[in-house]
Amino acid sequence: MSRATARDAPGGAVPVRRAHIAPLDGLRGLAVLAVLLFHAGHLSGGFLGVDLFFVLSGFLITGLLLREAADRGRIGLFAFWVRRARRLLPALAVVGVGTLLLAWAFAGPSVLLFALDDAPVAAQSVNWHFITERIGYWNASGTRLFAHLWSVAVEWQFYLAWPLVVAFAGRGRGGERRIAVLAGAGTLVSLALMLRFGDVVDTTRAYEGTDTRAFALLLGALAATAPVRGALARVQGGVWRTAGARSWRAVSVPSGY
Repeated sequence: MSRATARDAPGGAVPVRRAHIAPLDGLRGLAVLAVLLFHAGHLSGGFLGVDLFFVLSGFLITGLLLREAADRGRIGLFAFWVRRARRLLPALAVVGVGTLLLAWAFAGPSVLLFALDDAPVAAQSVNWHFITERIGYWNASGTRLFAHLWSVAVEWQFYLAWPLVVAFAGRGRGGERRIAVLAGAGTLVSLALMLRFGDVVDTTRAYEGTDTRAFALLLGALAATAPVRGALARVQGGVWRTAGARSWRAVSVPSGY
């Protein structure tokens, strides 16, 4: 969608779209591969693939919000949430209904009862449902059919909370700097919580908690802010200038001198 089309949309509800960044598709592919290899038993850890998804999500969503704020002077929060719902809920509804039907047809009564118990919170808060009920992810993932939607729940909670922070902290002069500070501080606090809760026998609390997983989302958000983008551009420019100067000296100075 062009800039003019976005601005002329009824009510200005459609923000300017970010140009497609092709390398991010490759990163998504690597994240999917890491998750598949982990669940197939060929990759240990379990954090790499999901964290990469979260970093990309934080980067893209924050960039979208910042661009909307720059172009329109404000962020349409309700319109943003409606777009997220339209993107996520139809597919989740199909998955939920299909899972329940398959459980009714092929699974045992206990699995179906678990699925019916988890279904109402599957999309929005299944991660905290499992944490509160002390349902270990590593032990229950084979019997709790909606266990793998915990990451979708974390994303959904991020979509609800972070736009509010960007909308209010990003107002006025120096808004992106304030957002960068908040994202950086949140990243450090979340990482500290991950380390604290991760040093136990059952790591479900660290693995599924929104507060412990927020460090990856906020790290992506931090990378989307102008101060960090500017710093990275300067570093990249310095690296290219240094590499170019070395290459030029290697070519222009004859051997033996």
